[in-house]
Amino acid sequence: MQIRLEKDASIIVLEIELIGKTGKCKVDMALDTGATFVMIPWDIAESLGYDPASSPARTIITTASTIEKAPLITLEQVRVFDVEVDNIKVVVHDLPPKSRVDGLLGLSFLKHFDINLHFKKGSLEFRDP
Repeated sequence: MQIRLEKDASIIVLEIELIGKTGKCKVDMALDTGATFVMIPWDIAESLGYDPASSPARTIITTASTIEKAPLITLEQVRVFDVEVDNIKVVVHDLPPKSRVDGLLGLSFLKHFDINLHFKKGSLEFRDP
């Protein structure tokens, strides 16, 4: 799967489909190879049928200003265009209000694919290894 990118963009934003216990939704996420997990906001996790506060699994995250513990949940599926990962661990944490995206597409998704990022050509490609 190949996706066209703006060559001069300062952030790579992708429309992601999240599928949870009770529904699905589309969100904008930044491609983030420095994020260990996919990150979604609390309100989205709750709208998909999860209660992040009661999740026994936690992970430590480093934000721009602090280090925090955040809940981990397992989504039914995360889909980017025609590629998907089932039963995927995601961290639940709100990005700052002025963020241009709802969440981060991190390594818990990306590690399932070979990814070719061609800045000069303006394309991003996901391939099953």
